[in-house]
Amino acid sequence: MTQAARPSAPLHGELARLLPLLPVLDAVGQTRHVTAAAELLGVPQPTVSRALARAAGVVGAELVRKEGRGIRLTPAAEQLLPAVRTALEELQRGLDALHERAHQARGLVRLSFQMTFGESAVPVFVSGFRADHPDVRFELIQGSRQHCLDTLADGRVDLAIVSPRPEPTRDLDSATLYVQGVRLAVPAGHRLAGRASVRLAEVADEPFVALERGFGMRSILDRLGRDAGFRPDIAFSGQDSRTLLGLVSAGLGVALVPPSSAGHGAVYGSTRHGEALGWAELALEDEGAFREIGLVWPRIVGEPPQVRLFREHVLALDAGLLADAFGR
Repeated sequence: MTQAARPSAPLHGELARLLPLLPVLDAVGQTRHVTAAAELLGVPQPTVSRALARAAGVVGAELVRKEGRGIRLTPAAEQLLPAVRTALEELQRGLDALHERAHQARGLVRLSFQMTFGESAVPVFVSGFRADHPDVRFELIQGSRQHCLDTLADGRVDLAIVSPRPEPTRDLDSATLYVQGVRLAVPAGHRLAGRASVRLAEVADEPFVALERGFGMRSILDRLGRDAGFRPDIAFSGQDSRTLLGLVSAGLGVALVPPSSAGHGAVYGSTRHGEALGWAELALEDEGAFREIGLVWPRIVGEPPQVRLFREHVLALDAGLLADAFGR
């Protein structure tokens, strides 16, 4: 005769009272600040203060003390918080396993990205993710680096892919996806077109075509120009890198660009109306002639599971695949 499994004992009263307060304790542990914890949780500051007082009553020990305009965690809190984090992570893993087993990754992921990432990188990321999660839909927004970060700060998107990568803040987190060398594009008949590499100062007296301010490549050009001791003379500015390359091809200036697919020193273009049009992309010898491409997301509690899964998918991609997606 098989003995029936005995039901688990009910939760200890102290633990049952503490469980609803775990997200607050974890947020305070992450931010070390009541106001920041409230913003992270999306609740009023008094709600966090009351939850801390209730938690202190449950555990029978003071958890925070006022210190100046902020707080300081007590030794009791420092001892308790790692267990709180572990408990929440275990619960999240259980929910993840449940969702994955039931194929419940669905809903909407809102992603903003700079225009240069739309041709290859974003399609690679989205198609790879949807192979495992076909019910997830995507809303894609393109624009300048600043526009992408603004849409993220305003809550209009869940994630952004930008360059340069911003440093993490109290409100935003970020991770590096790829570090990519940038190149100097010159007309095919330019005096430097046959070179494998150059220094930016060698074209200090020439007109530049550049993206408008607010675009990542423009900020890199401005920085490299300062480092080289000159201010680039911007003859033409626009919002699309392909248009800039067309202007370079027509001999209207030089430009700082991300790499095309054929490699350093390659000549691109065509012949129209009997005139050869094209450009060459040259490696830059200047220190700092690269762009750091990053994924950025808000620090929030209750991140939608499809957003978290897509973020984890992108961050786990192989370095070689990322290099192919962004361009070597």
